[in-house]
Amino acid sequence: MISTYIKRAVIIPLYLLVNSCGLPPQGHLGHSTNTQVVLSEANYMVINTVRGQASATLILGVGPFNSRLYSRAKRDLLENANLAGGGNKSRALINITTDEQIRYFWFYFPFWCSKTVYITADVIEFKEN
Repeated sequence: MISTYIKRAVIIPLYLLVNSCGLPPQGHLGHSTNTQVVLSEANYMVINTVRGQASATLILGVGPFNSRLYSRAKRDLLENANLAGGGNKSRALINITTDEQIRYFWFYFPFWCSKTVYITADVIEFKEN
């Protein structure tokens, strides 16, 4: 009887811990901006597609918070976008998407997983009027 309680006390936390790294890939399209730019007109052109990414290793489910990973990925995206490189032309990011990839490695001790956040966007440059 005691051995059943001990088994439950060990197996249930291990099950929850292992499943925390086993999430399916996720994506998010819910970004919004407060700018009043009309993109239905032909006053811009897409000049590039850029990506930023950030990775972290989680050991026993412990690692950096999602907000920190997304901040690092966004910083990488902005560095790759080179928004100031247009000279006197304005540039902006559109079609921003985010994705997460989680890989877990069962053969390492302790249970170890890797999480990577990707942010992708199109860089547009506005034409002069």
